[in-house]
Amino acid sequence: MKRTAYFDNAKAILIYLVVLGHLMSGYLNENQYVDTLYLVIYLFHMPAFILIAGHFSRKIKSLDDLKKLVKTLVLPYVIFQILYTLYYRNVFGDHVQFEFFEPRYALWFLLSMIMWKMMLWVFSSHKGMIVVSIIVSLLVGYMSEVNEWLSLSRTFFFFPFFLMGYYLNRENFVKMKNKWNVRVASMLASTLIVVVYLYGDVRWKEWFFGRVPYEDIGYGLLESSVLSRLFIYVLMIVSTYIFLSLVPTENQFYTNIGGKTLGVYLLHLFIIRAFKETDIYVWIEDTGNYVALFAIAFLIVYVLSSNWVWKVTAPLIMVNRKS
Repeated sequence: MKRTAYFDNAKAILIYLVVLGHLMSGYLNENQYVDTLYLVIYLFHMPAFILIAGHFSRKIKSLDDLKKLVKTLVLPYVIFQILYTLYYRNVFGDHVQFEFFEPRYALWFLLSMIMWKMMLWVFSSHKGMIVVSIIVSLLVGYMSEVNEWLSLSRTFFFFPFFLMGYYLNRENFVKMKNKWNVRVASMLASTLIVVVYLYGDVRWKEWFFGRVPYEDIGYGLLESSVLSRLFIYVLMIVSTYIFLSLVPTENQFYTNIGGKTLGVYLLHLFIIRAFKETDIYVWIEDTGNYVALFAIAFLIVYVLSSNWVWKVTAPLIMVNRKS
């Protein structure tokens, strides 16, 4: 198994799905196929991304580790929080205020990454802490104070996936690619898509985001909020297993994008916000040509991962050539 290609392939596919999902968000409740694909994407794209991030993360042990954390996560968060606020407010007239403790849009991921790395001080002692992290998340959902402030709700909600990745060794990923797993994952993928199409409801999306406490979610999956979140965890774990089992291990035409995902992640919402003001956005809505979103998402990822964009933005993002 070519492990580097495998992880770069996974990250490249996931960042494409992140962009596609954000494009699709403006067309929900208009087409059942769009709603189904949106729900399926959100079942695994961030859990898988976060699991991989956890796999490559290490506990902060020194001052140098702390400095690296500040450089690669804290400074980009501050910079892009300012840039997005100015962009949305001054260019489009959106009612947004400067607020450093409530992350703007996709920036919650950076803030949560900071906290996940620090939480390893407590949760890195034993694999059994994965179960503890799930229990903590289930209980935290009842706390109204744990919401979008400091991205706390999402931090606790997705932390079990970060911790799973942290405890998975490289051999675990190799075993996931055996023929038996690939066959099982293929059958499960087909089944999952059909089930979501037949029984899914786009109102489930708030359960997938994990950004607010139970009391702020207007649509329940099951009678119990804890059982609803636990049910979502099961679906997400199964979906993530399916994805990781099906990711190609050989070099693909998109493999090199996997090393530039942070740049694409931080920049793509600038383009998507502008896209929503274009005639193309309205045309897709009026004609129902949602298939165009696949091409637009590819174009965004392709441009933002190009060498010339990377060279210009890499210093701003505070990263080296691999991200």
